[in-house]
Formats: sequence, structure tokens, C-alpha cells
Amino acid sequence: MRIHSLQGLRAISIVFVLLAHLSGTHNCFRSRVAESYGNPGVRIFLVLSGYLITGQLLKERERTSSISLRTFYARRAYRIFPAGYVFMAIAIATHWAVLSRANVATALTNTLNYYPHGNHVLGHLWSLGVEEQFYLLWPLCLLLFFRKRILIVAAAIASGPPLRILFWLLWRRAGLEHPFPVFMDALATGSAVSLLEPRLRGFHALFLSRKFVVVPGLTLLLPLVEFWNGRVYQTVALSLFHLGITLTLLHVMARRYALLNSPPVVWLGGISYSLYLWQQFFFDRESSAEGRIPAEPRAGFAARGVALLSC
Repeated sequence: MRIHSLQGLRAISIVFVLLAHLSGTHNCFRSRVAESYGNPGVRIFLVLSGYLITGQLLKERERTSSISLRTFYARRAYRIFPAGYVFMAIAIATHWAVLSRANVATALTNTLNYYPHGNHVLGHLWSLGVEEQFYLLWPLCLLLFFRKRILIVAAAIASGPPLRILFWLLWRRAGLEHPFPVFMDALATGSAVSLLEPRLRGFHALFLSRKFVVVPGLTLLLPLVEFWNGRVYQTVALSLFHLGITLTLLHVMARRYALLNSPPVVWLGGISYSLYLWQQFFFDRESSAEGRIPAEPRAGFAARGVALLSC
């Protein structure tokens, strides 16, 4: 069953990520604003993932009175692993000389989000680690503690800001980059909307209203708070961003904007996972720093790819 506007939101997410990585790539533009939307772009993906995965699990439980972990993990593996491991195989083979054993091992085991010193070509796989850890934990939680599902997602959402503060105090910037605990509130917010969706149907007229477009508009401005105050951004603005994305999802599913459901945008959203994997060969936002072109094999490839994009 097609969910209206979902692929459109995925398209917006991948555009944010691509622009963030394109900024600073050799022979391309440099924009701190564009770079600031890379992480929020991934967070949009995570909110959508929480919403979709929870919806699938709830439908299965309603249909069978249980949740099959074997079926769930097999379905996720079939969807994620083939494309992911094909990319890893090629990236590792072409960059073997500059990849450490730890870098390769954490990539292959989807734990790269806990390895902050990896090479650029595999660096973006941290988000796959966050996703896979969510896939391991959340279905099991629903299976064992279904009656406490609302309490669990509420606790995960509420723990987001204090965990980001704690990780900052312990590891500074590295603590806010990729660990699962600092992203789980994004996944939990999407999950919460799926859990509460039957109760939210009474607000359909509100989500359908044209005036509600102010919510996605303001939500897209929230990443700019980081330029004003990093602490406010990590503790307040990110939580509001997750909430705003879930409300935006409800709004665009109700209104079904033509642009978000147009064939080109739907196509872009449909290939967003593949684009996210392979763009790393072409974009390196540090390659133009002080006129530097990295000596790694990817640098020439990046320059050629960017030239093809006519930047």
C-alpha cells in the first residue's frame, strides 16, 4: 500500500544530505547553511523509519496476535543488506590501502556509528548502524513489553536532550556525531505517531488545513538555531524538529501535495537509499579546504563526478 507523500519527504531528505556533502567538495560551492542540513536530513529519514517500522509491526500483531522477529529481520535484511554490502565491497576494495581493520570491521557489522576515526568513503554508513540497532531493539521491545509501548517511546523521546548533554560532557563533539542514544528520540518520535495514529484521526481536519503549512515551514528553519546557540539546538530545537517532521508527515499525507507525489519526486525518493550509499564516492565536503585535493583514490573520482554535475 502506497503512503501518499512519503517518497516526497524522502526526496527532500536526500537532497538535504547531498547538498550538505556537496558543500566544500572540490570545484563546488561552500555553504555552512547547506552543511547544517545534512544531519537533519538523516533525522528526517529516521523519523520516517520509526513511523513505518512501527506501523508494520502493529499491523502484524493485530493480524497474528504476535510479532515474528525472524520474519521481520529477514525482511529488513533483504531490503537493506544487498545494496549496502555491494557498496561496502566495492568501497573497501578500492580504498583498501587507506582503511584500517577497525574501520572495515565496524562497517561490516553496522557499528560504524561508534567508530569516529573512520575514512570518508565509509563514514556515512554510521546511519545504517543507527537503523540496524533500532531494528534489533524495537521489535523485541514491542514483543516483550507491548502493554508499555507508549511509556517506552515516551521515555526514549524524553531522554534525547539529557543524553545529548551527557555525551557532550563525556566526549564533546564526537559524542554528538553518531551514537545511537543521541538519535533514538528521532526514531521514537516517528514510532509514537504510529502508535497514536488511531487517536490522531480526530484531528484530520486540522492536518488538512492549508494554514497548517506553517508547521513544516517553521520546522525547516529549526536547524538554523545551531548558528545562534548550540546548546539550545541540541536540547530544544532538535526535539521540536522531530515533532515538526512527524506533524509535517501527517499534514502531507492528508493534503497530498501534487509536487511531493509527482513522478520525478517519487522516483527520487524511491532511489534515496542507493543515492545515499553511492554519493560518498563523489562528494567530500573537506576536499576544498585551503584548496586541498586529497591524495586518496576517491579524490580524482570525486572531482570527475562533480564535474559531471556541472558545479
